Amino acid sequence: MGIRNWTVGCAATLGAVLVMTGSAIAASDITTIADDDGTYKVHIVTSVEACEALCNADIETCRGSVIHQPDVTKPEMFCRLNDGGGENAVFPRVPPETLDFNIALSDLNAYRVSKGLQTLRYSEKLNLASEVHALDLAATGTISHTGSDGSGHGERIQRQGYYFSIAGENVATGQMSWDAVFEGWKKSPGHNENLLRDDVTEFGLALVYEPDTTYSTYWAMLVANPFPERVSPGSN
Repeated sequence: MGIRNWTVGCAATLGAVLVMTGSAIAASDITTIADDDGTYKVHIVTSVEACEALCNADIETCRGSVIHQPDVTKPEMFCRLNDGGGENAVFPRVPPETLDFNIALSDLNAYRVSKGLQTLRYSEKLNLASEVHALDLAATGTISHTGSDGSGHGERIQRQGYYFSIAGENVATGQMSWDAVFEGWKKSPGHNENLLRDDVTEFGLALVYEPDTTYSTYWAMLVANPFPERVSPGSN
C-alpha cells in the first residue's frame, strides 16, 4: 500500500549560532575561531537570513551555521557553514537511542489493543526486509518507499521468502528514538493506518544510523499477513 513519506526536519535546520565581538578579525584568521568545530566553508554575508540560506542550499552537508560579527557597527559577518564533524563540533552528530525491538513491539501492540485490534508478532523475515530498505535509504541519503533498484516493499518482502496477502510499509528519517518515530507515525494519517491495520498479524522494524549522510537515521517498518507456508509437491 502506498502512503505519504514522512520526515521530521532536515539537517540544515538545526540552527544558527551568532557570535558578536567588538574587535575586528581578518578573513584569513577565521580558522583560528573554528578550531576543528565542523566548519567546512566560510562566506561573508550581511544578514543571518543570508547565512541560513547558504546552509539550506547545501543541505546534504550543512547541519547548521555559525555567524561571527567582528564589528557590530558594520553589517559584514562571517558565515561559517558547519557539517557537524570535528572534535569540537558545534552541531555534533549524536547517535540515536538504541532500538529495543521488544519495547517497540510492546508499544505498537498496546496501541493496537487500545483501538480494539489484535496484537502482532515479530517476524524475522519482515525484520530483514525492513533492514534491507533502511540500509538502502542510508546509502542513498534519501527517504522513499522505492528502493534504489526500483523495488517496492512487496518485492523486498518476497525476496526474504515471505509470501503475504497484505503488507504495508512505513519509513522515516531523522528521528533519534523509537518514541519519536512512533509518535510521528501515529500523527500521520497514512502511517497510522498501517499501524492500525486489522488485516495484518506480523511486524518487522529496522533503524540504520549513518552520521555522515543527510538525515543520519533511517527507519523502515513492515506489517503483513503471511500466506500459509508453501509445501513442495510430493512432500509429506
